[in-house]
Amino acid sequence: MFRDKYRQQITWGITVFILLFMAIACYFLFLRWGNVVKGWNTISGILAPVSFGLIIAYLLDSLVSAFIHLFERIPLPARANKARWGKVYRALSIVASEVIFVLVIALLISSIIPQIIDSLMTIISNIDTYAANLEAWSTPLLEDYPAVKPYVLEQFKAAETFVTDFLKNDLLSVITRVTSGLFEVGTYVYNFLLGLIVSIYLLFSKTRLIGHFKKLLYTLCPPAHANRTLEIARYTNRVFKAFLVGKLVDSTIIGLLCFLGTTLLRIPYSLLISIVVGVTNVIPYFGPFIGAIPSALLVLMLDPYKCLVFVIFIIVLQQIDGNLIGPKILGNTTGVSSLGVLISILVGGGLFGLPGMLVCVPTYAVLYSLIKGCAEQKLTKHGMP
Repeated sequence: MFRDKYRQQITWGITVFILLFMAIACYFLFLRWGNVVKGWNTISGILAPVSFGLIIAYLLDSLVSAFIHLFERIPLPARANKARWGKVYRALSIVASEVIFVLVIALLISSIIPQIIDSLMTIISNIDTYAANLEAWSTPLLEDYPAVKPYVLEQFKAAETFVTDFLKNDLLSVITRVTSGLFEVGTYVYNFLLGLIVSIYLLFSKTRLIGHFKKLLYTLCPPAHANRTLEIARYTNRVFKAFLVGKLVDSTIIGLLCFLGTTLLRIPYSLLISIVVGVTNVIPYFGPFIGAIPSALLVLMLDPYKCLVFVIFIIVLQQIDGNLIGPKILGNTTGVSSLGVLISILVGGGLFGLPGMLVCVPTYAVLYSLIKGCAEQKLTKHGMP
């Protein structure tokens, strides 16, 4: 009786108490922000193999499903145990997917590392030749435009001074940072190998883990809320998987086309450039520029004419990707405007770097869809269009 009479006051009192508790918790959280960050870094370092395993398992799930569908087309005897054969098919699919993934990573590393070392050695040994070629190429242009000649010569002298000072003063610190970076690379390799093992267990236990999650969800939430949560989770998974897998396929095709084109055009370091262009193409909008600019600078030091040819080729290739290949593979997987995608990339890149630029687009698409659905539901409820 008392609770029914003062239900509104009790609700407001509990709400105010929760808000005060959250405000005090946030205040002390900001006071101890350094310790919070330190603790977070420690926990994330410990759970790094699990994070790698989750990412690898999520990326390989579609490939595993494709292999399972392929194996299921094999005719079985009439008395065959389909459940047992289903487990066998899943095991073979996981093994095949993991082997393909490792081979692709090994192929990329074995292709990139020798090319990078060869490029650096060539640049260091032929720096005088590159400078002479650049000077011979720019001198006629400067003679034709004498007004800009003093400015260009000043910039050349400033660049020469910068390189000289760097070699005399800053090279040792760079070598020290590279040495410490090698230890970090070793840590990443160790976590990656453990992540491969974790991904195998996750892919094997996918159905059981999803079942446990559903049981826990229906235990904690009313059926209507649980159904809505599962609906949102399925939509999120569909958007993320369509975007990420589609981007990987699209970037692979672009990398192969870039290698074919640069080889036919006899662009130097075609394999290295194609891998860089293909990998950075995963990032929407800014990816082509991130990969093309350093590649163009590398070609510029070798041959300015080839650099111009390469820039024209990349522009044509990106137009083909943006208007033909990309829409065919990705379709309208995000369902949001180009302006929203651009803003989400800027925000995600500013907060989380390159990974944020990749993941922010499907994240924005999911949030946009949820907000749009809630708004339309409210409008319909009030009888508005």
